[in-house]
Amino acid sequence: PGQVPWVVSNSIDIGRVTKTTGCPSSLSNIFHLREPNGVVWPRAITASKSLAKVISCSFRNVAPSEAASGIRAVIYRLQESDNSYIEIAQTETAFEQTNVSFQHRCPLTYRFDKLERLKISVYCVRDDSGVFSHRIGEIFTDVASIMAKGGILSLPLSPSAAIDIYITVPGFYSHYVKLKFCGNHLQVSEHLPLAAYMILVLRIENRTILLYKSEVIKEKNPKWKEFSVPLYVIQFFQQGALQIHCYNQNVNAADTLIGFCSTSMAQLERGVGALNSYMLMNFEGKRVHEKMSVDLELMELVQGETFFNTVKEGTHLHLTTAIDLTASNGNPNQPGSLHFIHPHTHSPYMNVMLRLTPLFLSYMANTRIGTRPIWVNNLSVNAIELLGALGFGARTEPRFELSQCFALNGPRGDAQVDGINGLLDAYRAARLMVQPFAPTDFSEVIYHVSKFAKAESKRRLGLYFVLLILTDGGLTNPRRTIDAIVDCSPHPMSIIAVGIGKDRDFSSVKALESPVLKHADGRPLVRQNFQFLTVDSLDSDEAIALIPLQVAQWKTSISG
Repeated sequence: PGQVPWVVSNSIDIGRVTKTTGCPSSLSNIFHLREPNGVVWPRAITASKSLAKVISCSFRNVAPSEAASGIRAVIYRLQESDNSYIEIAQTETAFEQTNVSFQHRCPLTYRFDKLERLKISVYCVRDDSGVFSHRIGEIFTDVASIMAKGGILSLPLSPSAAIDIYITVPGFYSHYVKLKFCGNHLQVSEHLPLAAYMILVLRIENRTILLYKSEVIKEKNPKWKEFSVPLYVIQFFQQGALQIHCYNQNVNAADTLIGFCSTSMAQLERGVGALNSYMLMNFEGKRVHEKMSVDLELMELVQGETFFNTVKEGTHLHLTTAIDLTASNGNPNQPGSLHFIHPHTHSPYMNVMLRLTPLFLSYMANTRIGTRPIWVNNLSVNAIELLGALGFGARTEPRFELSQCFALNGPRGDAQVDGINGLLDAYRAARLMVQPFAPTDFSEVIYHVSKFAKAESKRRLGLYFVLLILTDGGLTNPRRTIDAIVDCSPHPMSIIAVGIGKDRDFSSVKALESPVLKHADGRPLVRQNFQFLTVDSLDSDEAIALIPLQVAQWKTSISG
C-alpha cells in the first residue's frame, strides 16, 4: 500500500529483426500489432500497484546456420536493489526458420514513476536439449523509451540485423464512464447569491484527486452538463472514496461547501434511480437539509483520451527544474546546509534531481523550445535532452538584486541545460555564485514556464510542460502562487513540488493541492495541476504517477 503504479496494462511486441548496414532498420515495414492471444484483460482491476504488459518476439534474416540450430530470446529486467538483470521469461525455440515469429509472450509491469529497464538477449540453440550455443546479440532499453517513440522502437541486434520492439495498449484504458448529475433544493446562507457547481473527487489517504469540476449554475435545482472520467483511475484506487462535493461560488471570497456525499463505482453501476440519490452532508457527517440531494441522471461507458495515445500522437514532455536557493537552506559551504556537497556525497537537492529527472528523459523531445527536432527513421539525432534549470530566492549577478526566477547557468544563459549532467553542473555553480536570501516564493518560476505552456496552447507543437520545484518549504506568498497555479491550469502544464529537509513546515505548500483554488480575479481552477510530496515519500507517494492522468485530462479538455 502507498505505491500506486500509474498507467496501464500494455503489450510489448519485439518485432522482426531486419537486415541493416550498421543502423536500425526502417520502421515503415512494421509488424502487425494485435492483442496478445489468450490474455484476458479484466474489467475490474485490483489494487495490485503493478500492471501487466506482454512481450513477444519475431525475427527475420537470421543466418542459415543459426536458423538450423534454433533461435531463442531471453528477456531480463533490471533489479534496482543490486543493479543486476534477472531473467523473467524465455520464448520457445524456433528451428530451421530464417524468419521467426515466436508465440510466447511475457507479462511485464509498467509504472510511470519507475524506470523499467530491459535487456533482451537472442541465443542460438543447438538442438532439442535447449542448451545455448552462443549469443547472437542483445539490446538494452526501457519501457518508457519505447512508449515515447509511439510504441515502436528499432535497435541494432548485431552488425547485420536489428530488432523492432512494439508496445500496444489494451482498449480498457481508453474506457471512460460518462456521468451526469443534478442537484435538488440547494440553498446557501441568505446573504449569499446561489451559484452552485459540483466536483467529483477521489480521496486516497492524504491526497484528493480532482476528476471533474462542473460549470456554475445559479439555480436551486441545477442540471450540470454530462462529463467523462477515465474508468481505470477509479479502479486503480479502489481503496479510495469517490465523493461528490457541491460548492457555492462566492465573489471576492472563498467558495463555501453546500454539502457532499460519498459513492462508489459499484453503486453508480446500479444506474439512475433511488439507489443513486444522495442526501448532502457537511464534513462533520451531519445532514445539511432534509431535501438537499444530488441525483445521478446518466451513466454509460464511452471512449476517451489516454496518456499513451497522446504520446503516440507526438506529444513530448519538457521538464524544468526550479531550485530553492533561499537562506533558510543554510550556508552552502557548511555541512549542515541542504545545499552542502561533500566530496563523496551529494546534497539532498542533488539526490532528488538524480532520482526524479531520469523518469522524464525518455518522454522529452530532445530539442530546445522554439526549434524543430531532426528525426531519422523516427529517432532523434540529438542524443542529449535539454532541460530547463531555474533558481529562486537569491540575489544574483550582476547587481546582486533579489530574484525569484533566474537561470541556473548564469545571467547570460537561456535557462536550458544539456541533460542531467548539465543540470547538476549548473546547480553546483549557482549555489556558490548567488547570495541566498528570502522569502520563499516560487510563483515567478510557475509564471515563467506557463508562458511556454500558453504558447503551446496556441501553436500546438506537441509539448507538455512539467515543472519540478524543489523547496525547503515556508512559502511566504501563497496568494500569488495560487494565482499562478490557476492561471496555467487550462494549459499543457503540471507542477510537482518536492519538500526537502527534516522538521520543515510544508503545510502552505500542501494546501496548494486544493481542488477548489481560485484566482484573485475569480477565475476557478480548470483542472488539478499541482501535486506535493516530501523527499521521504518519493518511493511511496503517487504524486509523480498522477502526471499521465493530468495529461489525459488536458487532452480531453482541448478535444471536447
